[in-house]
Amino acid sequence: MQQSIWIPNTCFINSKNALIHSSPFRNVFFMIFPNGSIWSNWRVKSRGPCVINLAKFPMDYISCFLTLESYNYDTRHVRMEWNKPEAVLIFKQIELPDFIMVNYSISSQQTLYAAGVWDELTISFLFRRRNGFYMLQGFIPTLMTIFISWIPFYLSPTAMPARTMIGVNALLAMTFQFGSIVRDLPRVNYLKVKFLPPSVLF
Repeated sequence: MQQSIWIPNTCFINSKNALIHSSPFRNVFFMIFPNGSIWSNWRVKSRGPCVINLAKFPMDYISCFLTLESYNYDTRHVRMEWNKPEAVLIFKQIELPDFIMVNYSISSQQTLYAAGVWDELTISFLFRRRNGFYMLQGFIPTLMTIFISWIPFYLSPTAMPARTMIGVNALLAMTFQFGSIVRDLPRVNYLKVKFLPPSVLF
């Protein structure tokens, strides 16, 4: 029966990968109302793009979005709009090991292609990075090493062996800590905020 019902061929136009769940059978649901309206429900898993700017890492935010569009029909044949005010329902808080979702929003627009004008529906998710790991493994040890490097300034000028040993050990610890931190960080060609406080204090 599903093959006999016309559908607008809605798709995620910006998805990297998408599939319809099929456990234990294809998760597609159709309901026909007495007035002729049709409710179509598809259980879909989709992977979409995210906008990432690591300049404020690890206090940064990441925006991910999915865009719905009719693949075959422009606005002359199909009009698409969000079913407001409850267009998107999130039943529980989304929390990941490294991120927590803080907000989501919906929007709609019309996009001009060579073949015509299409309606596009976009949902955006805003995630905040959890920075506790980077504070405990990066900021705090680095700041403690910097504070230790200040100790020679309070020692007697005649205590050269102690001043030299503390200074050299602090420098070696800083070098090792920096290498350990950089190895686990994403590689970008601009400065991250993570390095600013230790650099100023040092």
